[in-house]
Amino acid sequence: MPARKSMANLRLAPLAAGMLLAALGCIPVVAQSTTDALNTCRADSGPAAARIAACTRVAEDARADETTRIEAFLQRGILHEEGGEWEAAVRDYTEAIKLDDKNATAYFNRGNAHDQLGQIDLAIADYTQAIKLDPTDPDFYNNRGQIYDSRGEHDLAIADYTEAVRLDGTSARPLYNRGLSYANKGDYQRAIAEFDQAIRLAPDDTDLYVARGAANEELGNRSAARADYGKALEIDADNEDALEGLSRLGGR
Repeated sequence: MPARKSMANLRLAPLAAGMLLAALGCIPVVAQSTTDALNTCRADSGPAAARIAACTRVAEDARADETTRIEAFLQRGILHEEGGEWEAAVRDYTEAIKLDDKNATAYFNRGNAHDQLGQIDLAIADYTQAIKLDPTDPDFYNNRGQIYDSRGEHDLAIADYTEAVRLDGTSARPLYNRGLSYANKGDYQRAIAEFDQAIRLAPDDTDLYVARGAANEELGNRSAARADYGKALEIDADNEDALEGLSRLGGR
């Protein structure tokens, strides 16, 4: 029989690193060549190398205004993150911060990159600064909460997820993460209540059913756990965590 999967090993749900850009306002008219490069830099598709080169052209163009250069650094940072080049992303977000140290998004994105590099203290510092600059964005709290969870500071994580929920009651992500925090504290009943709320918001998310199944399993609610794992498999027949859960419980 497979070993029981720890609740601590269930995946947290952070915001995808580097996918948020601050509202940068209207971009002033610059030379046509720079405008073309900026459009390529901003593009959602196309070869990454070409887009990075375009961002570089804008970022290094002395004729471009500061706001345009900030956008270029942020966009290039995102492209580096998408390519797994986390250190390059950190450098780009740092350049953006040098140009505008009040840009919450630059700190948030740099925090995500630091997290990927395992630089936990730096990630917390950047998320905290982003929150100071813009305390209304729930994703800032969610991702800082994830870092606190990874350090075993579950009460701090719960406080951050709670603020994220207060700011945006339509997102299942912080409810799911808060549920995992409660589970990691051994409070499986509260964890199940969080997963219940998250499922109402995102009924097709397999992670939610797997997490609730694991919490029910910890409480000895075998039939409820079996039902949750079964529901996860209805959505994703190859879900390994759900298959393992059912195997522990003797099958459907």
